[in-house]
Amino acid sequence: MSLTGRLSAALLIAACLTVPAGAQTGDDYDDLTLDAPIEIPDSNDWGEVTHHPETDLETLEQAHRDYLRKSTLQLERPEADPVEFDPPSPPPNWLRGLFEFLSHLGPLLTLIFYVAIAALILGVLYFLFGEALRIRFGKDGSKADKVGDDVIPDFRPAESVARSLLEEADALARAGKFAEAVHLLLFRSIEDIQTRIEIGVPRSLTAREIGKLGFLPDRARTALSPIIAIVERSFFGGRDVDESGWHTARASYEDFAFGEQWT
Repeated sequence: MSLTGRLSAALLIAACLTVPAGAQTGDDYDDLTLDAPIEIPDSNDWGEVTHHPETDLETLEQAHRDYLRKSTLQLERPEADPVEFDPPSPPPNWLRGLFEFLSHLGPLLTLIFYVAIAALILGVLYFLFGEALRIRFGKDGSKADKVGDDVIPDFRPAESVARSLLEEADALARAGKFAEAVHLLLFRSIEDIQTRIEIGVPRSLTAREIGKLGFLPDRARTALSPIIAIVERSFFGGRDVDESGWHTARASYEDFAFGEQWT
């Protein structure tokens, strides 16, 4: 609320309180009459400036002229001089000729690029899966071995190990456990091969697949084939192994373990 409003409200409240108080004190105020209302000046008239200072235009112009006469002031924006660049020198003739030659070889280089990418992909695939595929689908015994290795690896077990294995198998055979004896000969032979092969033999390969590995000498493959056949007929075909089958498997293992140098 403004100052004028607060003064008006105060006067109105004072007038209202005065009239009842006079009526209660007696009849002295019966003839009380109000004079003309008090005029309250408008708040908009308060603080009105009635005096305006005059501006000395001559003094202002003189100050402006003195300002312009100062030499240290920069009154105009300087423009930068345009920068001129020397045109690049043309490339030598031999370089232009090289670029033209390479532009003609563009299709050939593109073909070489895609061939290199394909060769790289095939190399990575062979590195990851080639050895496993070669072991899994290596050549069988019907094909001639590759010539090139001067030294044929010897996968035969040590003589003491082989004789100890035969004693264990003979003990099973004497007890009438011919199938278990043949299984023992085959599984121990496979373990010996797996421990002697540097590249290793995957455990998932079956006995028949191990017998067909391309890096096995013919003598070892021929010696193990009868044992593998007897075990397959017993283990998968459900046929019993008799004494004749046991003697065949034992003779094959002796040929594998104590035979002459494989060729």
